[in-house]
Amino acid sequence: MSERLRQLFAEARAGFTRLTQREQLMVIGCVAAVATFIVFIVGLLVSSAISRAELRVKSKTDQLTQVLQLQGEYKARLKERDDKMAELGRSNVRLTALVEDFARQAGVEIGQLKPEDGEPNSDGISESSVDLNVRGLSADRLQKFLELIENSKELVIARRLKVTRPYRKDTVDLELKLVTYKMKAG
Repeated sequence: MSERLRQLFAEARAGFTRLTQREQLMVIGCVAAVATFIVFIVGLLVSSAISRAELRVKSKTDQLTQVLQLQGEYKARLKERDDKMAELGRSNVRLTALVEDFARQAGVEIGQLKPEDGEPNSDGISESSVDLNVRGLSADRLQKFLELIENSKELVIARRLKVTRPYRKDTVDLELKLVTYKMKAG
């Protein structure tokens, strides 16, 4: 194989020496142009491959940054959930007594009060609710009563609120469903 290459090289050299000086310069120029073109094409291919690799690295870096950000958010929400669960475990809200206390403070007479306790879910959290009806309530007492509920230190959620105005224009009737959550022990 190497003998064949030597023979081809010797024939090319002999052919080159038979050319005139001008023809030799043209051949050298063409060979240089072809070599430059090949180097240019190889350079473009390498540059393109490097650019694609850089884009992939940037894309993966952005994805990793997003995953790390989501991981941080997840940990924060998990901690928040654990804190809420611990708070529910310590919670001993008697919703009926709390509502009666708020009504007494606001000067509201509750017409009907219907408590209801739900079954615990898979996490051991149960829902306690109270349905109440109040008739003939003035606007200032309604406001005070709702502010007491809203500003309660306990976890109390107004699930349903319906205010209707009867024939007497200066009072309203109130239907309200309040809910709280408790963590069942054991």
